[in-house]
Amino acid sequence: MESSTIILITFGGYLLLLLGIGWWGDRRFGHSYEGFVTADKSLGGWVAAISSAASSESAWVMLGLSGLGYSKGPAGYWAALGCTLGFLVTSLFVVVQLRRSSGGMQVLTLGDYLEQALGDRRHVIRVVSALIIAVFMLVYVVAQFVGTGKQMAGMNLMSYHWGVVAGALIIGIYVLIGGYAAVCWTDMIQGILMAAVMIIFPVLALDKAGGMAPVLQELETSGRTFWIGREGFSWAWAGFALGQLGIGIGYPGMPHSIIRFITVRDEKAARNAAIIGLVWGALVLFGAVSLGVVGRTLMPGLEDAEHILPAFTAAHFHPVISGFILAAVTAAIMSTADSQLMMAATAIIHDFWRTVRKRTAEAGTKSTVIKTRVIIGVLSLIAMCVALPKPQVIYTFVLFAWGALGASFTPVVLLSLHWKRFNWQGALAAFIAGPLTILIWNAAPGLSEALYELFPGAIVATLAGVIVSLATGGKAAGATRGDASEATTTAVQGAGCSDILYHLRLP
Repeated sequence: MESSTIILITFGGYLLLLLGIGWWGDRRFGHSYEGFVTADKSLGGWVAAISSAASSESAWVMLGLSGLGYSKGPAGYWAALGCTLGFLVTSLFVVVQLRRSSGGMQVLTLGDYLEQALGDRRHVIRVVSALIIAVFMLVYVVAQFVGTGKQMAGMNLMSYHWGVVAGALIIGIYVLIGGYAAVCWTDMIQGILMAAVMIIFPVLALDKAGGMAPVLQELETSGRTFWIGREGFSWAWAGFALGQLGIGIGYPGMPHSIIRFITVRDEKAARNAAIIGLVWGALVLFGAVSLGVVGRTLMPGLEDAEHILPAFTAAHFHPVISGFILAAVTAAIMSTADSQLMMAATAIIHDFWRTVRKRTAEAGTKSTVIKTRVIIGVLSLIAMCVALPKPQVIYTFVLFAWGALGASFTPVVLLSLHWKRFNWQGALAAFIAGPLTILIWNAAPGLSEALYELFPGAIVATLAGVIVSLATGGKAAGATRGDASEATTTAVQGAGCSDILYHLRLP
């Protein structure tokens, strides 16, 4: 039997498992709209943590971040460090607080939470946040489909274009079938698979390279270091390091990730999720860069640095293992794309169609679930068509979408949880200033190369949110927050660091 056939059979078995989970999700939670989009808020700590973490890491980690390690050497660890710090801030200041704050509200989406938390009775924040989510989540999904095409082509299984089509069909089908429950449970399985690969493979690669000595020799010869380039300190390298650290700014507000902490079962599960997610993130992120760093010694001269994982697998392992690695990379792609498709579709249907257009009477009907499924299918088709023409650089493509979402939502989420005077006018200012800064910074010649746009975008959005909140009178302590109780709001926003650490203790 040919190796490509063995790989596809192994991979096919994995896909059948995903479709089975989709069928289970539909049988258990597809009876109502709330079940379809939140799994009836039944997530345990492990499912919430790993599915959240896996959905924030995608092809950019398995392919893009390992490729960064390959091309930049140990300097790639700046990105891993920045992302790990993002996980840390999320664990300390978002996970438990968001679950506690939203627990007293009628919340299905992030738009629900922000509208009620900030007292926006005009639905302005809901509409603007839904628009940002729909647009930039779609850009993000395009990057995931590009990753599918690259992975299939890198393992010589099919052309890039057919790989994009296959990825779109696979992801679209099981999200259509199972909804949010299928997304979360498949993401947990995929997150475990991703962690296994990124823990084991760097060790195996180091062994095949002959230990650290050849790796260090290669890094010395090529002039790749953690701190600065061979030419010595430069502002370009300082901007690179600062920009990579700035990637972590996106984590505390990434909508498709933090929605898990609204739908987690209770605060005890949220505390567990905070710790589990942090550990998972550190292992996967540093493992991905390490594989790229070591892989440069094993396989020098790769035309595309982002092919290091599939190339290493194809060159050194049995086709059955290659099938599992194909599944792992596809898992990384799926765990992000499915969450983003679900988040974008829910924002369009729930935050616009049902709420803004006064369609709440459809809450318990199948028609809303059908509409959500139709939107998922349409978004999948659009993303596939955009990804088809030619391969993009995944790392660059993802960073743009990540920057826009992070600059929009991280300041708003953190301020809504921890500053009593933050109001919906301030949130609107942040939602406008953040993406606008990202677009201008990205379009201006040389700026994005000098410093990653999320860093200035988040600063400008935060300043806009604070200044406008103060200028419009702010919010007095204990002011109404929609359906949330005054006691819940005051407790969350008054939480100090010691209280946060207390609530992160394992039971």
